[in-house]
Amino acid sequence: MTGTNQDGPEITLPASGNLSSYQFHVMTLDTDGKVKLADDADDPSEALIGILQNKPNAEDEEALVLIYGIAKAMGGASLDEGTWVTCGSDGHLVAAVADDNTIGIAIDAVVSGSIGRILISRGGGHVVPA
Repeated sequence: MTGTNQDGPEITLPASGNLSSYQFHVMTLDTDGKVKLADDADDPSEALIGILQNKPNAEDEEALVLIYGIAKAMGGASLDEGTWVTCGSDGHLVAAVADDNTIGIAIDAVVSGSIGRILISRGGGHVVPA
């Protein structure tokens, strides 16, 4: 399987279902260890593992996830460079607020609906202090 971004390490895990519409979206794992769309950044049990690089279109198809490095990601709000980012309920990047799990830091200014670059620093490892 070929990735669309080779700027950082990627992992391959089974998809939880059809993720073909979610390339460049934030991902997490379901209870079976399958890749799924992240949708609850303020839930500490939902670790944000990375950004989906391919378009798996069925359950158990290989999902290629960039887990750190520089990744293209879909914006869900206007973001300035240097902003800690997390995901909204649709897996799009939004600015992190108190108690959110973060996926990284915006490298580019991003507007809603556009793709920008982020530095995935510690997927699920940083929580914005209250």
